[in-house]
Amino acid sequence: MVTEGALPDEVTDLTAGYRRVPAGKIVNAVTWMEARAPMPGLAEPLAMTRISEPDSAAYRAIFLEIGAPWLWDRAAEMSDAEISAHFDDPRQHLYYGHDDSGGHVGMVEFRLAGDNEIEITYFGLFPGLTGRGLGKRLMASALDKAWRLGPGRIWLHTSSIDHHSVIGFYRACGFEPYAAGFEITDDPRTKGTLPRDAAPQIPLIETEWMPGAR
Repeated sequence: MVTEGALPDEVTDLTAGYRRVPAGKIVNAVTWMEARAPMPGLAEPLAMTRISEPDSAAYRAIFLEIGAPWLWDRAAEMSDAEISAHFDDPRQHLYYGHDDSGGHVGMVEFRLAGDNEIEITYFGLFPGLTGRGLGKRLMASALDKAWRLGPGRIWLHTSSIDHHSVIGFYRACGFEPYAAGFEITDDPRTKGTLPRDAAPQIPLIETEWMPGAR
């Protein structure tokens, strides 16, 4: 879940067909999802620690370890001062989740958006920890924290870059799709904010295709 912000304007002049974008760009199919009420009995929540003043280097390392496989690069673009200023805003919430033995398993960021809603902006486990039920427990913890703030709804968005099971996961956590769209971004591997070998499942296209070229 990458770019923060409200639902973009609708594009009404689309026609059916394939479109090609320039080399160095990525196109994501985006799905916006929302929850209007807590889901009872979701999962046993994990212990969570709110990090109000994160160490910038540690935060950046955690963010990229979790997010680089999905091309998250926001933290790589932010200076230490920008990270500090970001979390100085009381609307921004950062939590680190811990398993039953106290091990750090992942992170959640959400922000108070508008008067009566919360946007989950980043959510993820460390690589290698999926498939153990920790994701649903981490989400149960995050939603418990968020619903206690009294929002009318909690929303997020995900994209085709994310894991193929993510829509089903969020639905199982009480979210339902309410809008679809697309996002065009610069590939962070070509602009240098992520290593070139990050997210090998997503093609890296750097050179414009020319007929007959090899």
